[in-house]
Amino acid sequence: MSDTSLALAPATEQLRMLQSGAIGAVELLELFLERVDRFNPTYNLVVAQDRERARAEAKEVDRRRAAGEALGPLAGLPITIKDSFEVAGMPATCGLEALRDHRPEQDADAVALLREAGAIVFGKTNLPAGASDWQSFNPIYGISRNPWNPDRTVGGSSGGAAGAVAAGLTSFELGSDIGGSIRIPSHFCGVYGHKPTYGLVSVRGHIPPMPGMLFRPELGVAGPIARSAADIGLLLSALARPGWPGFRLPAPRRERIEDFRIGLWMGDGAYRLDGGYRAALEAHVEALRGAGARIEEVALPVDPQESYETYLQVLFAIVGAPAPQEADAFEQLAAQDETGIAAKLARYMRTSLGEWFALAEKREHLFRAWAGFFRDHDLLLCPAVPVVAFPHMAEGSGVHSDQLFRRVIIDGEPAPYLDFTWQGLALIANLPAMVMPTGRLVEGLPTGMQVIGPSMEDMTVIRFAEAAAEAVGGFVPPPAVA
Repeated sequence: MSDTSLALAPATEQLRMLQSGAIGAVELLELFLERVDRFNPTYNLVVAQDRERARAEAKEVDRRRAAGEALGPLAGLPITIKDSFEVAGMPATCGLEALRDHRPEQDADAVALLREAGAIVFGKTNLPAGASDWQSFNPIYGISRNPWNPDRTVGGSSGGAAGAVAAGLTSFELGSDIGGSIRIPSHFCGVYGHKPTYGLVSVRGHIPPMPGMLFRPELGVAGPIARSAADIGLLLSALARPGWPGFRLPAPRRERIEDFRIGLWMGDGAYRLDGGYRAALEAHVEALRGAGARIEEVALPVDPQESYETYLQVLFAIVGAPAPQEADAFEQLAAQDETGIAAKLARYMRTSLGEWFALAEKREHLFRAWAGFFRDHDLLLCPAVPVVAFPHMAEGSGVHSDQLFRRVIIDGEPAPYLDFTWQGLALIANLPAMVMPTGRLVEGLPTGMQVIGPSMEDMTVIRFAEAAAEAVGGFVPPPAVA
């Protein structure tokens, strides 16, 4: 296997080579460091590094493996971590000037679990300021560029993470998702990204909230980004520690692609979809059907618009509570905004306690409706977002009010940047959701299919994505790095 093929191989394949002695941990680490030196100046994905500590840890893994000592399930895999997670001894800025000099003394819980399993952290990856944009740029580290086309965004907020995985700069990544932040970049960069069931993976040590705070925000999750669904399963097994005695991830409902009962929903109303992306997904669905998958078009078990508005209010209530100046900014812009989004978000950012309780009641009804759907279906397939990776729009500081007048193009027409809808379906209902690459390109850019599954049945989602890749293919590397 060439160095390039090895760097772009799934983490599970790299692990097999480490365990067999075909390659050492030091050798694999140096391979990734060489690729960072070669490609990062163009794409700006890895923004901080701790090479000497990583080299020392890799050397120790090689020593212990040679001595026949027991090692963790990820031992020797060199990785990067999204810069919203605290990693001891490294910067943890979340792209915020106020945290430029923040150097935590303790790992985030999820990072600690990856280290405990033997992964070697050598770098941090870029993101938008405050992890609050569908692009990845900030005043500390600048803008990240897509390895498929440097004129296009990697997405956000786990954009540097997804880009680094796609470019073969890391074995895998740890991302986070409260607004599509794992799945959107994975779709834009052509990799696998999994939003776990809410509460399955600890987010202590993630920013936001600000360093030192211990509460767990609603909606927000941490999860893996990788080059294969098998990688995702391996990583989630290491990360899933919800604190319940004796907890184990439930086994997948099905094993073979033809045994899954799959619903398909391609959207309507506010859930818009560009025609080129739609055609790519429809072709992917037909290929899956040709491989034996039973996929039927379905209606959602919830009102799509009500689900979206509930999600939007919960999200912006979370965003607005610690930042009332954002609501003020939206209010000041409302008169210039013909879409009405500014006035709506300003109102949502000032959600009262009584309204919050009403939202909690609405969510309980959503939970039950989805549970009913998943009694008759194992999975739902749908788009990830309305479009493929779009050109950079890096004006402003990146706060939400600066994003108000940006537009994406859907079927040749401008549409509000802040009106992405698809990512909220799984978030508001606390469901697991993965984006898997289809292998089909639009404008030379990758496309991903979103797979939503039953609560706590993440392995059902992952197994289907594995079976789909076995049947019709999966990750394809960007030509410029392959």
